[in-house]
Amino acid sequence: MSDQPTGGGISAIFVHVGAGYHSPGNEKVHLRVCENACKAAMGILKNGGSALNAVEMAILVMEDSELTNAGYGSNLTIDGNVECDATIVDHLGRSGAAGAVAQVKNPISLARVILEASSRPLTCHRVPPNFLVGDGATDFAFEQGLVVLPPDALISRESKERWHRWLDDLRSAELKGKSQEQARLNFREFRSPFVRRPMVSRHSGIPINSPTPRLHDNGALSASGDLMAPPTESVAGRQGTSAPNNLKRQHHEANPDGDTYGDGAPCTEKRIITPRDHDLRFSGTSSEVADEHPRTGSATLNTGSAPGAFATEPATQIPETTPAARDEDLITDTVGAIAVDSNGNIAAGSSSGGIGAKHRGRVGPAALVGIGTYVIPTDPNDPEQTSVASVTSGTGEHITTTMAAQTSALRVYYSQRRRRDGEFEKVSEDEAMKAMIDTEFMGHPGVKASPCGGAIGILAVKRTIDGIFFYFGHNSDSFALASMSSEDEKPLSVMSRNRGNETIAQGGRACVAKK
Repeated sequence: MSDQPTGGGISAIFVHVGAGYHSPGNEKVHLRVCENACKAAMGILKNGGSALNAVEMAILVMEDSELTNAGYGSNLTIDGNVECDATIVDHLGRSGAAGAVAQVKNPISLARVILEASSRPLTCHRVPPNFLVGDGATDFAFEQGLVVLPPDALISRESKERWHRWLDDLRSAELKGKSQEQARLNFREFRSPFVRRPMVSRHSGIPINSPTPRLHDNGALSASGDLMAPPTESVAGRQGTSAPNNLKRQHHEANPDGDTYGDGAPCTEKRIITPRDHDLRFSGTSSEVADEHPRTGSATLNTGSAPGAFATEPATQIPETTPAARDEDLITDTVGAIAVDSNGNIAAGSSSGGIGAKHRGRVGPAALVGIGTYVIPTDPNDPEQTSVASVTSGTGEHITTTMAAQTSALRVYYSQRRRRDGEFEKVSEDEAMKAMIDTEFMGHPGVKASPCGGAIGILAVKRTIDGIFFYFGHNSDSFALASMSSEDEKPLSVMSRNRGNETIAQGGRACVAKK
C-alpha cells in the first residue's frame, strides 16, 4: 500500500459494529471484535502508516468476523445471495465506493482500490469512476486482483438459518394476505357481480396492484447448491414451537397485519420510534414494534478508565424482565471506522451487508458518501487545522433522507446546533450531536412522515492542533464501539445502552499527547 507518512503527532482509531440491540450475553464478543479491529489498525498507525490504511485494516477485521453484517456472514437478499456496500474517504474528502457487490471477500478493499484508481487519468479525457455497483464492481475487483469467491462462500451457517426463518415468516404473511384479499374480493363480487375482476398474477395468484409482498416459488427462493437448500421442515417446527411463539421468544411483537418485508418494520401505524421499539429480524436496524415488557434502571455510560475518557449523557444497563426473551442479538448493521494518523490526516470508512431479505441491487448508506461516511478536510487557512469525520449506522433509508453523516459532521465541525427557527447557535460538540439526532434526524419531516420508525448511531471525530476528540450518540437500544490512541496500552471499548423513551445516549473521549 502506498502513502506511508511519518510524524511525531498522536494517532488514534475509532470503530463501531452497529447500532441496534446487543444481548448482554454476547456483549463481550461484540466488544472483542471492536478491540481486535483497533489493535490491528493501531499496529499500522504506530509504524507510520496512513489513516487510510488504518481504516481499511480495521474494517477488514470486522468484515472477516461472522458476528458483523459486513463481508462474510452478511444478511442475505430475498433470493439468498450476499450483496455488500462499502465506502472509504481520505483526508482530502476523496472517496471510493462499491454498492450491491457480490462475491467480493472484503468490500472495503474494493472501495480502496476504486479510490486509488479514481486518481489515475483515463485515456481520451474520460473521468475515472469513484463508485461502482453490481456486476461491474465485481468485475472490477477481479481485474484488480482482489479475492473474488463463489457465490455461496460468503454465506455463514447463521446467516443461512436467519434467511430460512425470514422466508417462513414471509410465507406466513403471504398466505394470510392471500386469504384476506380473497375475502375482500368475494365480498365485492357478492355486492357487485358485474364489476370487472382485478388482474391477477399468473405466478402467485395475488392481484397485481396488491400491496402484499410477492414471493417466488420455493425453487426460486433457493440459491443453487446444497448450502441454500430449503429445510425439510420449517425452522419453527425444528425448534418445537410455532412461528408466533418463536417471535415472542425473540421479544418481537410485530403487528400481525404489518408488512415485514421491506426494512423489517411493520409499516401499518405511524409513530415516532423509541429506542427500545426494535424488530430487527430483517433489517438489523431499529424498527417500530411495541414492547409490552417495560424496562427500567439507569447507569452512567462507562467509556473506560483511561485519562481523557468521559461520558456526557446517562445511558442504561437494562435489567431484562424476561431474560430468555432477548437472548440473541438484534443487531446486524453497518460497521464503521475513523482514523487519524501521526501527520494529522483523517480518514473514514463504512461497510455493510445491508438489510435482510432486501431487494436484489439495493444500495444502502454504507456505499453513499455524505450519508454513511463523510470527511470535512482541513482548510489550509485554518489556524486550528480542524478536520472532522463522521460515520453512521441505523435505519438506512432514513439516514439517506437526512444526509446524516454530512449533517452531523458539519454540526460538530462548526460546534453549532440548528434552532427550530432555522438559525444556528454556538454550542459544545456533544450538544451539537444531540441536537442533530433529535431535531434533524428524529424531527425531520421525512422521518416523521414515514410509517416506519427510525434509529441512528453516529460516531464523529474532530481533530485540531490541540488533540483528537471523539463524540458519539444514538437513539437505538445499544451501540458497540471502541477506540485506541497511540498513548493507550490497550483499546477502550464500551457497549453504550439507551434508557429508552425516545432518549439519546451520548459519550466520547479526548486523545491528547502527553507532555
